[in-house]
Amino acid sequence: MILIDLHMQNYKKYSDFTLTFSDGLTGIVGRNGSGKSTIFDAITFALYGDVRGEKETLRYAKSDPKDPIAVTLLFEIDSKGYKVVRQMRGKALTAKAHLYDSDDVLIAESAKGVTSEIIKLIGMTKEAFLHTVFASQKELTALSGLKNEERKKIIRKLLGLETIDKIELEIRSRLTQLNRDIKSFSEILLLESEVSTLKEQQKEQTQSLAMLQREIDKLFKNFENKSKEVVTLDKTIKAMQKSKDLFTRLSSDLKLLKQQLANQKETLSKTKDRLQVLQQKTITYEKEKYIIQNYKALEVTIADLQKQKELFLKKEGLEKEQSLLRQQYENAQKEIVDLKKNVERKAQLIQVQTDQSSALQITVNTLKEIQKKENQYNQEIAKYNGLIEENHKKVVNIEALGKDSNCPTCTRPLLEEYDKVLTSLNESIAKLHSKEILKREKKLKDIEVVKNKEIKTKEEIELVLQKLSGDIRILEEDEKRLSLKEDEFRKITKQGLTNKQALQTLQKIQYNPTTHQEIILKRDSLKSSYEELLGIKKLISQIPTLENEIKTIEINILQSDEKIKRKETEIVTLRYDATTHNAQNELYDKALHDKDLLAKKHAEKQIILTKIEGEITILKNTLNRNEAQKKQLQIKYDDKNDYEKLKAFMSEFKNKINSQIAPRISQLASELYATITRGKYQHIEVSNEFDFFIYDDGIRYPIARFSGGEVDLANLVLRIAISKTLSELTGSGGIGFLAFDEVFGSQDEERRFEIMEAFHTIKEQYRQIFLISHESEIKDMFERVVEL
Repeated sequence: MILIDLHMQNYKKYSDFTLTFSDGLTGIVGRNGSGKSTIFDAITFALYGDVRGEKETLRYAKSDPKDPIAVTLLFEIDSKGYKVVRQMRGKALTAKAHLYDSDDVLIAESAKGVTSEIIKLIGMTKEAFLHTVFASQKELTALSGLKNEERKKIIRKLLGLETIDKIELEIRSRLTQLNRDIKSFSEILLLESEVSTLKEQQKEQTQSLAMLQREIDKLFKNFENKSKEVVTLDKTIKAMQKSKDLFTRLSSDLKLLKQQLANQKETLSKTKDRLQVLQQKTITYEKEKYIIQNYKALEVTIADLQKQKELFLKKEGLEKEQSLLRQQYENAQKEIVDLKKNVERKAQLIQVQTDQSSALQITVNTLKEIQKKENQYNQEIAKYNGLIEENHKKVVNIEALGKDSNCPTCTRPLLEEYDKVLTSLNESIAKLHSKEILKREKKLKDIEVVKNKEIKTKEEIELVLQKLSGDIRILEEDEKRLSLKEDEFRKITKQGLTNKQALQTLQKIQYNPTTHQEIILKRDSLKSSYEELLGIKKLISQIPTLENEIKTIEINILQSDEKIKRKETEIVTLRYDATTHNAQNELYDKALHDKDLLAKKHAEKQIILTKIEGEITILKNTLNRNEAQKKQLQIKYDDKNDYEKLKAFMSEFKNKINSQIAPRISQLASELYATITRGKYQHIEVSNEFDFFIYDDGIRYPIARFSGGEVDLANLVLRIAISKTLSELTGSGGIGFLAFDEVFGSQDEERRFEIMEAFHTIKEQYRQIFLISHESEIKDMFERVVEL
């Protein structure tokens, strides 16, 4: 696989950036945080959709949230070109992906689909790809610098062998659990003697069950016969009960009819007596009915006199109101004249207020401009004070480090630069204070004088405006009062005219209260006689109704006599005998009692039967469960044998893999190390336990014996050998590039030269080698440089 071209849009440090990859040894150089490592993060993201950390950290900080995050990578495999495009869109950063061949034919278009096709093309998962083509200084140092167990974990992880370790651990865990299960099942199995006892109990209970079942069947047959007898008796009793119910109902109806006939005769007598009384009252009413006519005539006269009284009182009221309205009219007219004089001053005061407001706005604007200048100078002073504070911190930090210490940024010795740096920083502090801060402080004092003068002017204008505002508010209240008074004046005038017209209409109205009272007294003297005659009239109006009621009652009495005779005939015809009915009830009760006894005995036997069946079921289940547990125990033994075989196989497979991988890493590392050291060291050995040794003059020594530069080179070739071995294991021999992140670390110039020589030596084995570094001094050592 060869990298061709990478384009990043709104991805981490980059808003829009394109990088074309070249063959050979390429240096990617830039200060910390410039986005060097981001390039290879983007390559991993493009190929596998990998997102390190939170998805939200992918977006370029200054981009619009609506814009997509996009990475496009062009690459070759076996001289055939491919293009992969990954995007994250929307607030939820939904993943989208497309994979094309060199003819822009779409191969896959979903995020999972593209990742699956990439794994098929490259022949590696994401983890294997990262371990094969990427390495850092921290990873190289770990190969020889860590303790044995930690180093072995890292190497096994790089080679993907930790999967075998996990499988072995799972097998051991499963065997432990199986041993626990076998012990548990063995403890709960029944003894052979216990099984025999349970089977004998089951046989005895089965025999008892058969005998009891025969008894239950006999009881049930007797119960059925008695039930049939009960049904026959029940039918006879129900027929007799029906006759009894009919006899009771007919007797009740006869009694009710006789009572109804007696009531009808009593009602007829009372109605005739009442009719005779009303006929006598009719004679009295005819003699005195003239009193009703006289009473009604007096009522009409009183109503006329009441209307005259009301009009007379209205006339007197209007006269009093007219007198009050004349006084209100004169007062309102005088107050309106006074208010109009006051309101005429309002326009003049408003003009003065407008002029003063304009003057106040000018003063406020002037103060704002002064405030802006003050803020500007204060911000500039704060900025320069911040720069002075930063320089002070640098001076304190450098003085604390001392001349013989290394620079905290580039790790180089300070030496003769120590005094120069301190002098430069102190001069910068003095210059900032004298030329920048003092100059601005003087300008601030001049501005303060002008500002105080404008503030005084503003306060004077505000006092004038406050007084004007109060005077205008008073005049506005007078305007409102004037409007209200004018409305009141118009209402008073209108009401006066209305009252005048009404008085002209009522001028001839006369009223005599004495005459009015006399007529009322005369009417009241007739009232009791009037009301009594009205009552008599109402009563005698009921005479026709009473006469009709008497005729109806006489007809009903004749009908009731006929009904009584028919009911008496029906009772005689029914022939119901209570003695025979009671005898049948006694027979039914006895049969029902016998039936209940049989049912009770049957139920008791059935309960015993159910209990025995339950005991048999328990015995059967216990024996069946014991057989099932025996089978489960045998399955556990079989599983244990299978896992023990698998454990032995995995151990053998692990030893075989280690015996193949370690020699292959040794072979590749030895070839590279011999070439890089120009034959000084011929062989690097990697044991099956991944311990490292270097041969010097045919003698094997631990890697810790050698100098730092030799160890760094050994680590480098070992890491490259591991990458090659991993490529061979995954069957993806087509990886044509390597990338190393900050492999120079804090090496001196000689060590850097040795490492670069090593990379120049191995570059023929890879078409592309990329080295990431923040050391700008080494950029001349590369064939080509990408500077960020």
